[in-house]
Formats: sequence, C-alpha cells, structure tokens
Amino acid sequence: MIERFIDPEKIEADSECIEMSPLFLGERVRDGRRFRGFELVEAGEVDEEGVEIAGECEDRIGLHVIAEGISDDSAQAIESLFSEVLGRMKGVEYRFRRENVVIIVSMDSADSFTPECVGETIFRTVKSIKAVNKVKVRIVCDKDEFEKVLERASEIHAEREMRSRNLAERDVQEFFICESCKAYLPYHACIITPERPSPCGTLYTEAKSASELETVSYYSPVEKGEVVDAEKGEYSGVNEEIERRTESRVRGVKIHSVLENPPLTGNFAEAIVFYIPERDGFGIADRNYRRKTPIGLRFAEMEKFILGTQVEGFVGISFAYMKSKGFLKGEGGWKRVVWVSPKIYEFIKGFLPDEILKNISTEKE
Repeated sequence: MIERFIDPEKIEADSECIEMSPLFLGERVRDGRRFRGFELVEAGEVDEEGVEIAGECEDRIGLHVIAEGISDDSAQAIESLFSEVLGRMKGVEYRFRRENVVIIVSMDSADSFTPECVGETIFRTVKSIKAVNKVKVRIVCDKDEFEKVLERASEIHAEREMRSRNLAERDVQEFFICESCKAYLPYHACIITPERPSPCGTLYTEAKSASELETVSYYSPVEKGEVVDAEKGEYSGVNEEIERRTESRVRGVKIHSVLENPPLTGNFAEAIVFYIPERDGFGIADRNYRRKTPIGLRFAEMEKFILGTQVEGFVGISFAYMKSKGFLKGEGGWKRVVWVSPKIYEFIKGFLPDEILKNISTEKE
C-alpha cells in the first residue's frame, strides 16, 4: 500500500526511465524491495563526466557524486537533493540521511528503478545546478566497494560536523528553518542553528549552503532577533517566525530545552530525549531501540505523539546534537542524563568523560 502526500513546491527533476512527479513526494511504501544506502557528494575535479555503476544492486545502492566547481559546503547541500529527487519517483520511498539511507521500492516500480535510471536522474539534476561545472555519478552496489565508500562517507561527514561545531549561535545573525516535513506535517518547522542540527541530522552549514544554492525550497533563513534566554536558546525573531509558520499553534521555542517550549520534532528523528520524573533527569532512546524505555514507552510510541507538535518533556534530536556544546545546556546538559539506549551509550563513550558516563544507566542497569 502507498500513502500519498502532495508537496509541489520543490526542485525541478525529471527522468525518462521512471514516472516522476511532485505528487509522488511523500509516498509511503508498505510492501516492496528494500535497499540499504548512503549519500556522499564531494567537491573535486572531474576528468570524465557520466554515470558509473559498480556491481550488481541487489540490496544496497550507494549514491556517490563528484562535482567540479563547488565548495565542500555546497557539496553537503547537494546531498540533500537525493531524497528530493528519488522521492519524486513513483513508488519510491526514501528514508533517512547520510550513512543510514533506506530506500523502499514498490513492486510495481521495481523494474523501472534500476541503478542506471537512478544514476542518470541524479546526473541530470546535479548538472542542472548553475554552480556545478562537471559531474561524475557513481552508483555503488558492489559489497566491498560499498563498505569502502561508506567508511569514507562517514569520515567526511564527521569532519563536516566538526567544522560546523566550531560555530556558535552568538557568531551568526540568522538561523535556518527547515520545512521538508510539511508534506507529512503541515504545521511543522525545524530550527537549525550552529549548535543544534535538525533531529534528522541536517547541519547548519548544510542548510545555509542549500539555501544559497536554491537547490531546495524548504530551507529559509530567519533573523534570530533579540536574545530572550541564551542558555535555553530562546530568541525573539525565532519565536515570531515559528508562530507564523505554525499558524499560531506554537508561540515559540527554547532551542536547548526539553521541559519548556521544546523545538518541534519532524519525521526521522535519530533519537528522542524524554523526561524521567522519578529521577528528575533525562533518558535518550535511538530510533532502532525496540524495547520499552524507563517511562514505559517505546521509541515509536513517543514519536507518534510528538511528531510536528510541541510536547513538553519530549524532543527529537540527532546524534550530531549529542556532541554539540549546546546540548541541553539550559537544563543541565549531559549531567542531567540518567539513562540511554545501548547504541547511544556506545556512541557517547567516544567523547564523554568517565565522571559523566558513570552516572548514565542503560537497559542492563
């Protein structure tokens, strides 16, 4: 079964091998062929333009593009095009970002959704960007090559995150609003700042470049305005814009808060922070954690009632935000976290000191 949502204000993309339309953006494919994937765009010299297919695409399809004439920040922005382009294909659902891409193709579209078709469609789209001089598209299906490029993508994305984290909210005059989920959640808007990536993982530099390149329509700058609360991340300009974008359903947000006017959470949050009253602290569960959390709710249950709305005590976040110096800084930061799911514990062990980690429990404790 496919659920359809309409969001016509997107980029121009077409294909000769599969039916495409803005009307298909937001389809939910319930039963179909599933691919594991990644997305990586690099800025570099291109000797020979075209599309290269590496291996047979059975259950994996990596999207690797080299573009000449752009900056690395712009390369990040172009990566966000992939979900837009493939999402316009009939019977194709594109989930998540970067190294965690999942593509589901309905059986009716399976014959048309070939690596050659995907490669040619991405080539046309990237080539149409004015700043791009030459393009090389690689569709990576071979298992060994897939893992090799996936590792490279992970390293490059980590470097980009580090560069982005060197910026502070006080260093910029504007933040960005993302409305990519409006096809699903009509009154939703994410705030992206240098210290808070979107819940799905979009960085500030990525949103900024996408807005400058005008490659997608859903990133837009917002003047942050006067500082209302620096620790919790409340700004007058942001409050005004959020109220306008949500048609007064939300009057304002505190960007680094869970308990008081938290930011909105869109589709595909990488993790959810929740308040544990008995401990007066926070728990964090990642999307792949299937068991009940200490408050008796699973990730999917929490996500269902916070999507596109403001629910105090709950907020969606990304793994990148966990490393941010702004992480819940208005409410105690990591010192206030008392429980995390196992995957998150393995992640935070790489950057949190032992004196913080010893106070954080997992499902085994």
